[in-house]
Amino acid sequence: MRLGLFHFQLLYQVLESIHYIYEEHELANTVLKSISTALNAEGGTIFKLMPDQSLYPLASYGAPIEKLREAKFAVGQGVVGWVAEHAQPVKVDRPGQDTRFLGMIDSSTGFKTRTILAAPIIAKGKTIGVIEFLNRKEGPFNIPDLELVSMVGREVGIAFENVNLIKGLNDARQFLEAVANSLSAGLVVSDQQGRLLKVNPRGLEILGLDKDESVWVAQPLGRFFASAPGLMKIIKGVIDDGAPVVRQETVITIDGKNRTIGYSGVPVNAKTGERLGSALLYQDITSL
Repeated sequence: MRLGLFHFQLLYQVLESIHYIYEEHELANTVLKSISTALNAEGGTIFKLMPDQSLYPLASYGAPIEKLREAKFAVGQGVVGWVAEHAQPVKVDRPGQDTRFLGMIDSSTGFKTRTILAAPIIAKGKTIGVIEFLNRKEGPFNIPDLELVSMVGREVGIAFENVNLIKGLNDARQFLEAVANSLSAGLVVSDQQGRLLKVNPRGLEILGLDKDESVWVAQPLGRFFASAPGLMKIIKGVIDDGAPVVRQETVITIDGKNRTIGYSGVPVNAKTGERLGSALLYQDITSL
């Protein structure tokens, strides 16, 4: 069944509102509020399918989330459990006459369920949750409502996948940042055009530079290594030749003082072999 103008506009509004949301609780709350308000529903919940096959209430509208989380939801149990198990949307007009309905949830939350609309949240062909709305104030939900929520379930699934992807990238970035910041040696990474991409705190300390990395990122290496032209020559050689330099030592002048620097330099290449830049590890070993 094709969506009418109202439902199409609502779908567009939801998609537009979640486009730049990268946190799953905010995403879930935004979707629930938009659709519950537009359909004039008294309540709504987004459940997340957990590895143990339980359904965790991620966000709710119209009912205290704490009360919902005290209840037990699982695949195969209740209306939302049926939706999760069969990956099919459902519209229930008389919950009391439906064997799938769990009245004890109403008892624990104090909510009175009169009508139900629920659909699976799908990502990569698999159910990862359920979206449910309760009690349209004007009467039972209709078929266009069911079609709308089914579409939203698929779009929310994609949005959740994007959230997880971005979280994974951020976690990986933070881990790499922590590794770089934990090094006892200085680390400088540049692109192939000789612009600085990354420098760790120790790298700044050895050169006696401003500890704020953002001051130096995207600056030419020549400016960064102005106080240590010897190191500039080394990393430029790696950039130009593409050959690694392993465990070398040199004496250079930094701020008018001679320093013995141990260093290694490597080219940074893509899997295709394309040269992306270079990295230099260096340590002040003067007193060793």
